[in-house]
Amino acid sequence: MKKQKVYEKLYRRNELTKRMIIDISMDDYLSFFHEWDNSAFRRRDIHSELVSFLDFCSEDIPLKEKIEIALTLENKDKDETRENQIRQSYFNYYSSMLRLERRKSMRFVRLAIFLFMIALLLLAFYGQIIDDSVTSITSRVLRESLLIGGWVFTWEAVHLIFIDNIEPFRRHLEIKRFVEAELSFKYSYNEKGQSH
Repeated sequence: MKKQKVYEKLYRRNELTKRMIIDISMDDYLSFFHEWDNSAFRRRDIHSELVSFLDFCSEDIPLKEKIEIALTLENKDKDETRENQIRQSYFNYYSSMLRLERRKSMRFVRLAIFLFMIALLLLAFYGQIIDDSVTSITSRVLRESLLIGGWVFTWEAVHLIFIDNIEPFRRHLEIKRFVEAELSFKYSYNEKGQSH
């Protein structure tokens, strides 16, 4: 028998789509949105506590797993217009978050390229002025400073790309998974007593 993973004990799996399900219970459709946001319904921000909860759940579920967000409304009748508005607001919110993360990653890449170019310039200058016959302390300090500076800037560029960019890259994958997530709606009370 296949051993059940920890996150599979915490979250259900949709047997049809194989997505991990994050269950959310709401009193009404407006619970999805931030209470202080008075903009038009389709443009409203997602409630900040809901975003935090989704992030918390996402950390439990490996990135290789796709997710479904199942919204259960208590004692409500199905309203497809509101469902579509929530889906659109959800997609708009996470799409804008994805763009912000991409910009952040690109800033790291541009800065790394700039630092690497400075490093190459310093090392090239060091290579041009290397002359072992010069023994004055000032010229030796200048040469060594160019060499050390070149390697420091090289290390900073490598550090930005391969270390500092790890967290934004992971966050980018998490947000991308949210953008690709399915939103489903269930109702705790309707004529047939079944979920939609």
